[in-house]
Amino acid sequence: MKKLITILLFTTACAHITSDIQPGSAEPAVRRMAREFGDAANSGNIDGMMAIYANDAVLLPPGAPEMRGRAAIRQFWSGLVAAKPHVTLNTQQVIESGDMATEIGTYELIIGGKTETGKYALTWRRANGEWRAIVDIFNSNGP
Repeated sequence: MKKLITILLFTTACAHITSDIQPGSAEPAVRRMAREFGDAANSGNIDGMMAIYANDAVLLPPGAPEMRGRAAIRQFWSGLVAAKPHVTLNTQQVIESGDMATEIGTYELIIGGKTETGKYALTWRRANGEWRAIVDIFNSNGP
């Protein structure tokens, strides 16, 4: 009987806790920022690309060391922008939990007539009501 009461109390407490959780605003914000990032890359607007990143963000590009902080990330993306790319981002899923969210998607990158496809994942953090990317990793589907 004591065990049954403990289980009932635990179940009731869990149901109450989860009913207090309200869905957040991550998905529309993340989808909008992914679209704006792609538009900025396509127009050569490095400031527009950087708008998604938190000050302490980390970029994990393939075949290169990690880029920590906005200055290092800006330097990396400046190289891409100089090549005049055409970027298409496709957000496939946004998973949100509290003040954190993960975006999973695919990309197509065209530079100088060569096309690369790949996938990416970004971790987002909400601070002061705004979502900012804190970890950005991507890699090609090719060899």
